Amino acid sequence: MTPDDVFALLLLATAVRVFTPDLRHLTRRLLRAGVRVGAAALIEDRSRGSLQSEALVPVGRDEEAQP
Repeated sequence: MTPDDVFALLLLATAVRVFTPDLRHLTRRLLRAGVRVGAAALIEDRSRGSLQSEALVPVGRDEEAQP
């Protein structure tokens, strides 16, 4: 292992140590934003009544075949 390799390894270890908290914070922030967007979309769909028009009432196979 050359001194350049050791220096590169130390540089990489330092970068990982320095930027790990920032990456965790960014990941959590993105996940929270995704949850907010998803929840807002579900609330909007529910307020439009699209969830009620979907398969909330069970339909038998015989009833599907009849027009």
